[in-house]
Amino acid sequence: MEHCIPLGRLSRHDLAVAGGKGANLGELLRAGYAVPPGFVVTTGAYRSAGRDPRTVPDDVAEAVRRAYVDLGSPPVAVRSSATAEDLPGAAFAGQQDTYLDVVGADAVVGAVARCWASLRSERAVAYRRERGIGEADVAMAVVVQEMVRPDHAGVLFTADPVSGARDRVVVDSFPGLGEAVVGGEVTPDHAVVDASGAVVGRRAGELPGQELPDEVLAEIARVGRGVAEHFGTPQDVEWVLADGGVVLTQARPMTALPPPPVRLNRLQRVTGPVLLELLPRRPLPLELTAWVDDVLARHLGRMFGEMGGMRLDLGAVLPREDGVLQSFVPPVPRPTLRTPARVARSVVRSLRHRARDWRDDPRVPELRRRADALGGPGLEGRAWSALTGAQAEAADLLAELGSLRALYLPAAFRSLASLGVAVRVLGRGLRLTDLVGGVATETTRANAALADLADEVRADARLREVFAAGSGQELVDELASSPVAEDLRGRLAQVLRRWGHREGSTILLLREPTWGEDPSTVLGLVKALAGGRAGQAGPGAGVPAPAVRVGTSRALRRLARAASEGVAMREDTHFEISRPMPGLRQTFLEIGRRLAAHGHLERAEDVWYLLREELAALPDPAGHAADQGAAAYADLRPAVERRRAAHAALAGSPLISPASLYPGHVARAGALVSGVAGGGGTATGPVRVLAGPGEFGTFRPGEVLVCAATSPPWTPLFARAAAVVVDHGGPASHAAIVAREYGLPVVLATGTATTTLRTGQVVTVDGQRGLVLDG
Repeated sequence: MEHCIPLGRLSRHDLAVAGGKGANLGELLRAGYAVPPGFVVTTGAYRSAGRDPRTVPDDVAEAVRRAYVDLGSPPVAVRSSATAEDLPGAAFAGQQDTYLDVVGADAVVGAVARCWASLRSERAVAYRRERGIGEADVAMAVVVQEMVRPDHAGVLFTADPVSGARDRVVVDSFPGLGEAVVGGEVTPDHAVVDASGAVVGRRAGELPGQELPDEVLAEIARVGRGVAEHFGTPQDVEWVLADGGVVLTQARPMTALPPPPVRLNRLQRVTGPVLLELLPRRPLPLELTAWVDDVLARHLGRMFGEMGGMRLDLGAVLPREDGVLQSFVPPVPRPTLRTPARVARSVVRSLRHRARDWRDDPRVPELRRRADALGGPGLEGRAWSALTGAQAEAADLLAELGSLRALYLPAAFRSLASLGVAVRVLGRGLRLTDLVGGVATETTRANAALADLADEVRADARLREVFAAGSGQELVDELASSPVAEDLRGRLAQVLRRWGHREGSTILLLREPTWGEDPSTVLGLVKALAGGRAGQAGPGAGVPAPAVRVGTSRALRRLARAASEGVAMREDTHFEISRPMPGLRQTFLEIGRRLAAHGHLERAEDVWYLLREELAALPDPAGHAADQGAAAYADLRPAVERRRAAHAALAGSPLISPASLYPGHVARAGALVSGVAGGGGTATGPVRVLAGPGEFGTFRPGEVLVCAATSPPWTPLFARAAAVVVDHGGPASHAAIVAREYGLPVVLATGTATTTLRTGQVVTVDGQRGLVLDG
């Protein structure tokens, strides 16, 4: 076995032997780029070390010494090159070790051993776990290269990492070695170079007067563009200037890169942030093709079609490749020839039907029964045809719900519009939110029920101890067996019977368990609420009607009452959309279990990487027709792995460039984060960054809630928050509306709050100016 291979003999196809860094450096050399000479200690050498990578086997140590002597025994850089690093979606920047200015053969062998050991460091293991990379799939190569003594060094990005613009190269530079720039130890000079080579933006670093001239920056950018063109994807390149030339020390795909900016009209910039809050993560292929494309699309198509004859092209809104969502383009509803007649019919419906009458519609009980029948006990005994037919049944019943909503929503819109006009005409300091805020809905009733559970926990020292000691599934298990929680268990069961189909995240993400399927989300909310004062359920909790100030006219109160009924109707019929979610989710997992049991998938959860049409075409794996479907089954595992890799490559990348949604937005001097002002005054408190509902239980009263976006399941946290800051969402978003009802400062559409702010950091949120300030 060859333990050390010169870089010049490697290419990008040698990932399994040389790791990501080594394979890419070899590819650059082959393509004619200047790269410091060196060699790679292979992954085979690492594996030969067995269970103790801190000890280099004798034959490997001898091979390293020999390769080092052949290099000329110069001072070298010894750097990790794991098989899972420098890949799309997983850069592994700084996760494994690097050693500079290593001199002497024995010192190089020691540095190799330390690089090997860093593969199993706590931070590297945690990084891989977050990205779903199994430990058995990873091995370590090590790159040994001659040290270069540069005049300047730095990093370049061949696309703008903030806006996603592909016609910009961003160059950060600093005198001396580049490790200080990569490690964030210095403030580098920052330059932006356009496609023509012109420097179109500059910001001096901490050593004024040391900036590179424009012509040198243009040459660095030219080299970077060539690297990106060679690899076929935007690159993150480390470089040095030595002996008047550009020398490359690393190249890897850019991660977390937004799609290229697109030009949006005013309507798209309004609706885009509202819809984006329903996509806190990239949907998986089955969520997209079976739930969003078909079930929800039929619901929306029926509803918008009947109300206004509008057509919505979800393929253009959610473009994908091989079922993997690539980006998000805010929709532009298209009128049809039927639009005038359908709008006229909606006006008539708004006069004939009251919004609140939807509950008495005879179709509602039957739609609920059919939704509940999708899941429940006995799934494991259902026929294959019943399982594969459940998705079509869900699509049919939500299409019928769309027709029902189209009958009553016009009255809701008319009452809200009428009240808005009245408020604008009358003035008197009235606000629409003051007149319709506090309306009772299923969401506010659920919040009140959770607040009651929190009061029970707060009042019982034994329950407080149980909640303080546990979280997540551990807390669920403890409460299931704890004798002190008997009454709480009964009340929790009542909550889950009524609201158990509440979506765990948003109505677009079917894979996320609902409240009833995963009570840990509910208990996390109870834990967060139990940390505050008793009875803090928030606006609308058990309130039968909105609070209209004394002195307003009877007509205005009547309009406010009708508008509140419209708000409740819109909210509660939205709540009905989630009713089929648990049953359909359980059905897909049962399909996955059967496919895995017969060896067609590795695990049941892999079903989420399949497409709706693939599932529909599969015969029963346990039936006599399974042999006829052998070819279709043979394609499943490769399809899962292909789509899993494509999905992982986009991990961390926004679905749309912030520059598209917020074209005029620029960071304001002195602010940690800035965005759209949502009002609510100012508040100071420690930050709590939440990635999703699974972290609800970590939230503490008085903290600043920072997240990508919120949806109805997040609402109870507003009762304990000091302020709210979100990456996405405009003045009409869930976060904005609920924060106004609670009187909280809110900053919207920051684009970067979740990556800029850190948990525990004390900030002041200025909702009037849209700023988040230090301290």
